[in-house]
Amino acid sequence: MDRKLYELKINPSIGMDVNVISIVDSPAVESSFLAFSKQEKKETFAITSEERFELIGVAMIPHKIIPRYDEATKEEYDVFFSKDTIRTIAQNYFYSGYQHSINLQHSDTFVNAHVWQSYIVDSVMGLNAPHGINAPDGTWIVGVQLDKNETSSQKLWKFIKDGTFTGFSVEGYFINQLTQNFNSQITLEQEIDNALKSLK
Repeated sequence: MDRKLYELKINPSIGMDVNVISIVDSPAVESSFLAFSKQEKKETFAITSEERFELIGVAMIPHKIIPRYDEATKEEYDVFFSKDTIRTIAQNYFYSGYQHSINLQHSDTFVNAHVWQSYIVDSVMGLNAPHGINAPDGTWIVGVQLDKNETSSQKLWKFIKDGTFTGFSVEGYFINQLTQNFNSQITLEQEIDNALKSLK
């Protein structure tokens, strides 16, 4: 049996969007963030008194196949995001004021941090990925700053330094649209209708 592939989309008007960025130990996009000091150079994880507790890295990569498992149906399947969807997610993240929604390991533990930098990689426009990060056009890059005066942020920074936490992962509610690689095609409109029915 073929493994199903779904394109994930959002619809903020019905509450389906990315509303959290998580600091995790194993990012689904398989790209680690970089830690930067005040001198804006790539750190070898040596903390100085002038450090700004800033991270920069990949939030989302277009057409990156991400394996998923449905606990209810015991089904393994794959998902991906298109360039257009990632751009819309990045724009809506700021439009909706989610910049301070940063948690740890997709848990209820929120971090005293905020997204202060954000852009979509576009080589034609000269918007390239940071040195040390290999990312195609359409990738969403974010910069996050932790509150260096806050005790829990200081502890978290130590774990980031030692490699316990290595990257970002987005969190939200998505519309799963089955791709045209399969006979059972579900339209976006049908998926929205199904989602609305499930909320009743």
